[in-house]
Amino acid sequence: MSLKSTQARYGTIAMAFHWLTAIAILGLMVTGQLMDGLQDAARQITILQWHVPLGLAVLALTLARIGWWIFADSYPAHLSTGWQAVAAKAGHAALYALLLVMTLSGVAMMALSGAGETVFFGSATPLPDFGDYLPRIPHGLGSKLMLALVVLHIAAAIWHQRFKRDGAMTRILPARE
Repeated sequence: MSLKSTQARYGTIAMAFHWLTAIAILGLMVTGQLMDGLQDAARQITILQWHVPLGLAVLALTLARIGWWIFADSYPAHLSTGWQAVAAKAGHAALYALLLVMTLSGVAMMALSGAGETVFFGSATPLPDFGDYLPRIPHGLGSKLMLALVVLHIAAAIWHQRFKRDGAMTRILPARE
């Protein structure tokens, strides 16, 4: 299998970016939900010790992925035409933009609140109420939008694979040889 994408399928590097990001996003969604409304500060700190590095990993993966597409690789041929092609491009652009907004708002929340000292360096300072910080608004709204976009992305992939039978999912999965 090629490191770079072909007209028919994604290359190994693009697949690795996709699946590593997907796994990290799943971890972020789970840890984010676990923290939502949690009153136990010790548990919240433990969860943040996973959530924050995962978020930073998604930021690094997203930036590397964007760089990969700009400087080293090209997308396979589109499977759809017309409004479906426009929707696919818009959906992917929205996912990339939202990944950046979510990670940057998370970084801003940690920086502005000073919570990093408590979470990663054992400071006795209690965790702040993140709702007191402006980046919490796009982070919270973004999490709901991210869930919706991920569900749509998965639904579109299944629709392509099962109903259009155009091999959409096999393009992003490692080839069986």
